[in-house]
Amino acid sequence: MLYDRRSFACLLAASSLAYASPSWAAKPCRVTKVLFVCQMGSVKSAIAREQLRRIVKQRALPIEVQSRGLTPANDITRELASHLRAEGINPLADPLRRFAPADAAHADITIAFDDAAKAPGLERARLWHSPSWTDDYAHAKTIMDWHIGELADELSRQPCP
Repeated sequence: MLYDRRSFACLLAASSLAYASPSWAAKPCRVTKVLFVCQMGSVKSAIAREQLRRIVKQRALPIEVQSRGLTPANDITRELASHLRAEGINPLADPLRRFAPADAAHADITIAFDDAAKAPGLERARLWHSPSWTDDYAHAKTIMDWHIGELADELSRQPCP
């Protein structure tokens, strides 16, 4: 098929409009920052971080997830490591980091586990109770799965600011 110059110019203009980004087009959502904090930073907060990251990736949510410990230490037993490996969870995927109040100030949502919620800088954190992952893995996993599922659903419903 042959086009004259005018037809070609119209075709070119129309095709370039299809690739243009109109001013009314949806802008990307602002990234929501979630911070988990527990005593050691290697079990409860790190497991929560990895579980939420997995869901965020599956749902393609604009969420950044971090974890911290009040007194960072690797508190993962061999048995716990074995359970987590079977679940595909690596709580040591990120280096252990000490919590600072500025961490909570930069987060949109901060969640503190158990007694960690009493630490300075965590006064406004959401409190999550969790049984010991070492003493009762199945119960701790059930509780964490429920908490993470509820949080992921909440984050999925957030409108873009």
